[in-house]
Amino acid sequence: MKTRQLRKALTEEELKEFKEIFDLVDTDGGGSIQKEELRQLMETLGLNPTDEQLDEMMLEVDADGSGDIDFSEFVTVMSRTVDATYTKEELVRAFKLFESEEYGSGIVKADVLEKALVTYGENISLDKAAELLSIVDPDNSGKINYMEYINMMMNNE
Repeated sequence: MKTRQLRKALTEEELKEFKEIFDLVDTDGGGSIQKEELRQLMETLGLNPTDEQLDEMMLEVDADGSGDIDFSEFVTVMSRTVDATYTKEELVRAFKLFESEEYGSGIVKADVLEKALVTYGENISLDKAAELLSIVDPDNSGKINYMEYINMMMNNE
């Protein structure tokens, strides 16, 4: 079962934290979390899932089909958040997919990256994508040196 594999990948400390969070979210102490409680949790964590995303999560995670999420299922959902951090190598591989032959290695066209952010990003609007691009392309050249951006992000952690 997926959950067991995920549990093995998590540290004891992470599991303990997940249990504490689960108990806080499970306000009635019934041992399960409903969809709206999941929404509140995700929003508390700074995530803003749509109704469709929440429905998909519930369908994917609710292994027993009860309509609620028990602790084992909760670990599956939360593990996605833990796994959302990337290594420098993973970021480089992702950016390389959008490199432009016109500009050479390490450079991504701003408009291509903007389209990728909107198309493949997590609920990011065109305005938000443009705002992000203005940070990584301050001179508005239309070219983004992604290695500088990745190095800057890695050094800020």
